[in-house]
Amino acid sequence: MPIRIVTDSTADIPDDVAAELRITVIPAYINFGTVSLRDKIDISRPEFYRRLAAESVIPTTASPGVGEFEESYRAAGAPEATIVSIHPPARLSALYGTAVLAARSFPVGQITVVDSGQITMGMGWQVIAAARAARDNAPLETILDLVKATGPRSRVFAALDTFEYLRRSGRVGWAKMVVGTLLRIKPMIEFREGEVLPLDRVRTSHRARARLIELSESLMPLESLAVLHSNWPEGAEELRRHLTHVRLVDPLVTVDVTPVIGVHVGPRGLGVAVVHNARPGAPARGGLT
Repeated sequence: MPIRIVTDSTADIPDDVAAELRITVIPAYINFGTVSLRDKIDISRPEFYRRLAAESVIPTTASPGVGEFEESYRAAGAPEATIVSIHPPARLSALYGTAVLAARSFPVGQITVVDSGQITMGMGWQVIAAARAARDNAPLETILDLVKATGPRSRVFAALDTFEYLRRSGRVGWAKMVVGTLLRIKPMIEFREGEVLPLDRVRTSHRARARLIELSESLMPLESLAVLHSNWPEGAEELRRHLTHVRLVDPLVTVDVTPVIGVHVGPRGLGVAVVHNARPGAPARGGLT
């Protein structure tokens, strides 16, 4: 029985990679008032960030319904195929819980739902690893072991332009405590084990970029690295240029992060999602697929 990989749009996997590896991507929802829009289908990411900055309505996010997950599993091949469904941490998003509910509509063992413990390309690299293994006809146990091994090696660091969006999201308690004294400070955060953790405080975008480079280099040798940005392609390109010397197994990619994260971090954020290499000296591959 073939194995297919399903995830959601918060994984930030480049469209061409998802298509090449036959990854089914379920779009998350962004709500502006009573209007619900599907990520990358009903609203582009640049358009989302334009509206985020221009409108007084604070957008919210939502998981697709159980029925949409069920339809996606069928589109991916269930029940003729076994499905591995990989999503953000349950403590951070309803996506995982919705996937679990949808899986109950299928025979036991047909759908395996995985809590990735990560967000954006920290999760995306796990999904890509699983999809490669599925393409190569690896057994289910091998695929799940691979995802489990990749998760702890995945790190996501980010530098935000302002505390404001993090504070008003209400999802990070420590942000409320420090925002009053750090109005001109650019916060640096790490996402780890389902939590957003304070990492550093810098005063300039230049220093934020330098710190992200330092963090990436400190974890070398690296298997994978993605440059992340929230509607700041110029900043992302500059960061990417300073990371081209890092030897990787996978090619360096750049992604504009999902609005599900953008609601909380705001525009002009930069970040990296890295997977440090458990096999030092592994030969470089020529492409993501």
